[in-house]
Amino acid sequence: MKKLIIGLLIISARAIAQENADEGMDCGKKFILESKILNEKRTYWVKLPASYTNKKYDKQSYPVMYVLDGKSAFFPLLGVVSFMSEKESVNFQIPEMIVVGVDTENRIKDLTPNPTTKMPDGQEAKTESQKLMMAGGGGGETFFKFMTEELFSKIERDYRTIPYRMYVGHSLGGLTTAYTLLKHPGIFNSYLSIDGSLWWDNGKYVREAPFDLKNWKSKTIQRFYLSVVDSAHAGTGNRFHVRCIHKLAKALKDDAPANVQAKLDVIKDTDHSSIPLLSWYNGLQYIFESYDVSHYSFTANPELIESHYANLEKTIGLKMSPPQDVIEIVLHYLTAPDRYPDKEKALKAAKIGLKYYPNAPFILEKLKQLESIK
Repeated sequence: MKKLIIGLLIISARAIAQENADEGMDCGKKFILESKILNEKRTYWVKLPASYTNKKYDKQSYPVMYVLDGKSAFFPLLGVVSFMSEKESVNFQIPEMIVVGVDTENRIKDLTPNPTTKMPDGQEAKTESQKLMMAGGGGGETFFKFMTEELFSKIERDYRTIPYRMYVGHSLGGLTTAYTLLKHPGIFNSYLSIDGSLWWDNGKYVREAPFDLKNWKSKTIQRFYLSVVDSAHAGTGNRFHVRCIHKLAKALKDDAPANVQAKLDVIKDTDHSSIPLLSWYNGLQYIFESYDVSHYSFTANPELIESHYANLEKTIGLKMSPPQDVIEIVLHYLTAPDRYPDKEKALKAAKIGLKYYPNAPFILEKLKQLESIK
C-alpha cells in the first residue's frame, strides 16, 4: 500500500509537470513578514488551491493548513494535498485547502515551549556537544503569539478562508502541535503530530496531559493524529521518545472529552526522517474521515449533497459549503448521454449549485440546456 501511494503521487507529479512544462508550475509564493512580536523578518509560503484563481469557478472560501518547517515540508506536502483534493485527480478525499508553510530558522527556539537540559533519552545533557544541542530552547510561546496575532490575521485578511485551521508538524514541530492542542485548545481544529519530540524536558507535557484533558474548556471538535515509528525500528536512544508518544495517545484515549478525537498510527518500515510522507497521507485521511463520499451517491439522490456537507460540522468539526467541483461532476453525470442522464435530478443538482455559486459558468450553462429541453 505504501509503495502504491508513493507511486501514485510520483506519477501525478510527473503528469502535472509535463502538462505545464512550457508555462511553469505553481508551487506557491514566498512572502516576508516583518514580525514585531519576534522582532525579525519571517518567511512564509502560500499555495492556493487549483480552483482559487480559476475563472471557471465562482468564488469559494477554504480551510487553511499551517505547516511547520516550511522549507523542508511545504513542497512535498503540496503534492499529497493536491492528489487528495483536486479535480484533476478525480479524488475528493479531503477538501481543497490553502497551504501555508512557516519557516523556522531556529527550530530549538521556535518549536519548544521551555528550556531544558534533558536529552531525547530523558537523561541530563553531560558533554559539551550535548549541552550545545539543547541550548536556546523555550521560545515556543512567543512563536505561538506570532502565529496567532500576526500570521493568522495576515492570511485571513489576504485570502478567502473559512474558520477552520489545521496544524502540521514533524519532530519538534510535532511537539509544537501537541503542545498547542493541550495548552491552547480551540485555536486550531485539527492537528498532525508526526513522530513528535514528546520526550522534551523528560516528557513534561506528556505527564501534564491527563490534567489538561480532564480540565478541558474548549467545546469545539478537535481532531488529533499522532504517528510514531515502530518501536522495533527505534534505536536504544529513541525508546524513551517512542514511549512518550504512546503515553500521550493513552492519555487522549483515557482522559480526553468526547469532542477531542485522536488516533495513534504506528508506521512500520520507517524511521524518524522518512515517516512524514505516509503520515501526511494517513493523517489527512483520518482528520477528514467521512468527508469523502462517492459522487454516485449524489447522482442517485442530489438532495444528499447539502445534507452530507452540513453534517460534517457535527462529525469532524468542518463547516463548509458543498464544493463546486463535486456539484459539477454530479451535474456532468446527470446530463452526459453516456452516463446517467436524468433531467429532474440534474435540475435539482443545478439549483443546489447556484444556491452556493450563482456565477459558476458550467452550472449556468447546464441549467440553460436543461430548461431548453421539453
